[in-house]
Amino acid sequence: MPKLSMLKLGRLFWKFFFFIWLAQLTAIAGISVTFWIKHSNEELARSVATASMNVDKPGQDNRYGPDGHGREPGPGPGPGFHGGAGPGKPPGDHGPQAMGQRKPPPDNGDMRALIPMTCALLASLLFAALMAWYMSKPIRQLSVALQAMANGKLQTRIGDSMGQRQDELTELGRDFDRMAEQLSGSLQNQRRLLHDVSHELRSPLARLQAAIGLARQQPDKAEEYMLRMDKEAVRMDKLVGEILTLSRLEAGAHAGQDLIHMDELFADLSDNAHFEAKTAGKAFKMVFSEDEIRKVCVLGRYELLHRALENVLRNAIRHTRPDTLVTLQAEVKEGQLHISVMDEGNGVPEAELQSIFQPFYRSALAEHGSEGYGLGLAITQRVIQAHAGSIQASNRPGTGLCMQMRLPIAFV
Repeated sequence: MPKLSMLKLGRLFWKFFFFIWLAQLTAIAGISVTFWIKHSNEELARSVATASMNVDKPGQDNRYGPDGHGREPGPGPGPGFHGGAGPGKPPGDHGPQAMGQRKPPPDNGDMRALIPMTCALLASLLFAALMAWYMSKPIRQLSVALQAMANGKLQTRIGDSMGQRQDELTELGRDFDRMAEQLSGSLQNQRRLLHDVSHELRSPLARLQAAIGLARQQPDKAEEYMLRMDKEAVRMDKLVGEILTLSRLEAGAHAGQDLIHMDELFADLSDNAHFEAKTAGKAFKMVFSEDEIRKVCVLGRYELLHRALENVLRNAIRHTRPDTLVTLQAEVKEGQLHISVMDEGNGVPEAELQSIFQPFYRSALAEHGSEGYGLGLAITQRVIQAHAGSIQASNRPGTGLCMQMRLPIAFV
């Protein structure tokens, strides 16, 4: 498999190399042809100029004779011939070479032109190879990193190996690192969830087995142990139900498109919250404009949104101090429904404000042996996000915790 991958990358390198070099050769050939045509035209012009110098121009001075050489035309040297230049030739005239018409030297222009063309060809070969290597190197690194990820090396990253490049391939490497981070985080969350689920199921199963063993040993108390077994079975059923709900939400389950009237949802929540708060020796109140909330609707699933808000209210009622108040406040701002649930408990350490939304997380300030599995706020966050909203936790200036939720409204 690695050899096949390297072979593909090698082919990619040669494709880059071939097309880059072909483009450079085309440019070199075009420039060379242009200079060759120019050189040919210049040679032709020089040849015409040389030929024109051998032809008499009109109006030439013939004072040396009718033939231009100081003597009448006719055979023989004629009288007055004394050798040398002779009276028939002007002094200093010794033929065509004396008139400055020497034989031109051999033209080596074509040979000289081959030198820069050869240099350009070699330079194009070098730069094509460098460009192909520069383009294929990050792709080769990405392929190696993908193979490492496929082999389970989730810590593989390639962003640093890209160097100082600033191009699309660098962005691709960064996208790979972000994907690796998310994949690693998802796998860690799944492992932690599996570990926490196993831990949470172990306790009720152990109590259930103990109750069964005691019922066998003490048949006269079988009814008491049966009640204990029934209680533990209910707890496990509730835990499994919450885990399935959380799993569906994390898998991207759609919230639905039902029209939820928030005044009806708040009325239902208010009845349950008043009853639970009164039973625990605490108080609950809702603060919002009935005329305003009556017009507010949210698209989604009534059961999911009811459960999400109920988890927040129950959590606030559980952690607020005795004889204190839990407040639910709602108002419409900028096309969103803002819901705040405030208690008067001990709050949460600042370092744990984001961690409380993780499955099975329990704050260090939570009471030992308190009910719940640490899934309530995790489910709430997933439900709010499935409804295109957001949730945030913050400590109140005085004391207590404030959960702020925002939901887009269908219409007002």
